[in-house]
Parts: sequence; structure tokens; C-alpha cells
Amino acid sequence: MISSPPKLRDELEVIRGMDDIPLIFDPVTGNYHRITRAGEVVLTYLDGTRTRDDLVAFLSRADQDRAAALSRQIDTFLAALDRSGLLVGSALPDKPQDGRRVRTSMLMPRIILTRSLPRLLEPVAILLRAVPALLPVLVAVLGALAGYAFGLHTLFTATPPPQDLAGPAFLIATGVMLLYVLLHESAHALVAQVLGTPVRGLGIALLFYFMPVAYVDRTDAYRFKGRGGRVLLAMAGILMDGWSCALSGAVALNSTGLVHDTAALLLGMQLLMLIINLNPLMPSDGYTALEAATGLTNARGRAFALLRHTARRQELPPHLANLSTAARRGHMAYGLFSAVYVCLLAYAMFHAVPVTVDLALSAVGR
Repeated sequence: MISSPPKLRDELEVIRGMDDIPLIFDPVTGNYHRITRAGEVVLTYLDGTRTRDDLVAFLSRADQDRAAALSRQIDTFLAALDRSGLLVGSALPDKPQDGRRVRTSMLMPRIILTRSLPRLLEPVAILLRAVPALLPVLVAVLGALAGYAFGLHTLFTATPPPQDLAGPAFLIATGVMLLYVLLHESAHALVAQVLGTPVRGLGIALLFYFMPVAYVDRTDAYRFKGRGGRVLLAMAGILMDGWSCALSGAVALNSTGLVHDTAALLLGMQLLMLIINLNPLMPSDGYTALEAATGLTNARGRAFALLRHTARRQELPPHLANLSTAARRGHMAYGLFSAVYVCLLAYAMFHAVPVTVDLALSAVGR
């Protein structure tokens, strides 16, 4: 229990973020803490002049029944603020070392490659802000759709047999694909720059400590309220990949030999990247865009819980039972789509493993 009059640290910033959700920004850690609107009201009284009991008495307005329930809620809220180091006298979190480029987590250590993207992208962002917002969006979307259609058509009609793609073509395609991934992440960074929420850095994360994954730290996107902008921010990388896909397809159609084989392999890798980026079961770009568009959180968890309870004919928990009919159908459709996606992905991976192994072995001369 918090005994002394609780007071929020002076340097903290209380803002309204996406979907008008209240947030506490801690400049020491750079973290955002999501709170409820009721919690936002309580924060205005954490000025160090009221004790915990004063808060309960003031907010309950002498209603004894309400005071009992409010007392528990206030204790829980203050304890959460204290654990996060947000109150004066709380154990402060370790302040990040300036310039530190390596951060670790349980499953994904991250290495920052550069923090200069905002400075490099600002001249382009200035130009984009000067034109009607809808114009670059339409160009990006239509170009990406055409690029995917053209590139995937080329992949399935002009790709030589897998055994002809082994060796140098595989190695070169892997190197070029890394450049495409950097373009993908830079697209996210450019949209964030245009929206006024610059990324904090560009880096590489090691998923499960061995699988390299490029990323940009767009934590401050929490500050942007508009759903349309947040959807575009999430989809920017996928749109850039569509343009890259068109480039690979054009090279494949207008070349022969090693260059043709390399471009054909790139198209296959880009198809795989598209599948990964639309993965509904992971925090992929597609999933992030879905959450941004709908304003939902944990849509995946709700969808599978709904499917599980429905299949077992169990009584729905309150947070699912209170869903509207349209929301329930939407969650069911999402869960079924995810199940079909998993089945198709497993089928494709099962058939792709022998080909991938052959290409990898041939690339090292075996």
C-alpha cells in the first residue's frame, strides 16, 4: 500500500495517443504506459497533497459502498504506477546509456545500426507534406498492387526449374534481398517522418537469437491519433515491397543467364516476405494494420477464445459475451482465416523444404 501522499514524477508527460487513448510517456526510459480514462482522471489528483485515503474519500464522495470498491481500484492503480517507477519515491528504472546500440530481451536481442534516419528522410518528408496527402498514398497503393501482380505473374510464368537457380544466383539474390528489406524498413520510417513521429533508429533483431530481422523502432507512433495514418505506417513496408517486386519482375523478363536466375529467385523470396508480412498470427505489418484500422487490441486472442468456446459449447466470458453480433462475426471470420492460413502455410513449407535444402547445398558446392 502507498502510505505517503502519492505524486507523479514531474518529468512525465500525459498525452492522448491513438484512438484518443491516455498514455504516460516516461522520457527516462522512452516507454509509453497505457492507462484508462478513469486512471487519467486520478492522475490529476496525484500532486503530493492528498494521501491514498484522501483520494478514496474525495472520489467516492462519502458513499461507503462506492468507497470500498474504489479503495481496491486505487490501491491497484497506485501499485502499478509504483512498479513502473512513475511515482516520486518509486524505484526508478535504469536509465538507458546514451549511444548504447545493443539491447537484449528474452527472445530478441536488438542491435541499432543508425539513429540518423530522421535527419536523412526529412528532406523527402518535406516534399511529401507539400502535396495533397491522398496523392502519394494513391500512387503508392496502385503502384504496389500493379507491382505485385506483375512480379508474381512473372514468377509463375518465367521462372526456370529450381535446379537452374542454384549456386551464385542464390547467394546474390540473398544479398539483394537484404537491400530490399532495408527499403522496406525505410518506408516505415519515411511515413513516420511525414506524420511527425520520427523513428528512433534502424537496426537488426535476432529472433530466437539466430534469425536476423531488420526493424525500425517506431515506438513514438503511439502519439499519432489518426487511424488512417497508422494503417499507412503499418502497411508502408508492404507497399514498398510491391514496387520492389515490379523491379525484380522487369529484370527477370529482360535478362538471361545469371541475372535472370537471380531476379527469379528474388521474386520467390519477395512472395515469401509478403506471406510473412501478412501473417495474422504474429505482430506482423498486416496484423498491426488490422489493429490500427479497427481500434482493437488482442484481436487474435479474442478470436481464438471465441472459436474455442464456441466449438466446445462453453459459456462465453463477459468480455466476449458483450461483443455485438457484427463484432462477434468479425472475430470468428478472423479466427477461421487464421486457421486456413496456418494450414496453407504448413502445406507450402512442407513442399518447399526439399527445394530449399537443395538450393542451399548447391550454393556451398555440395
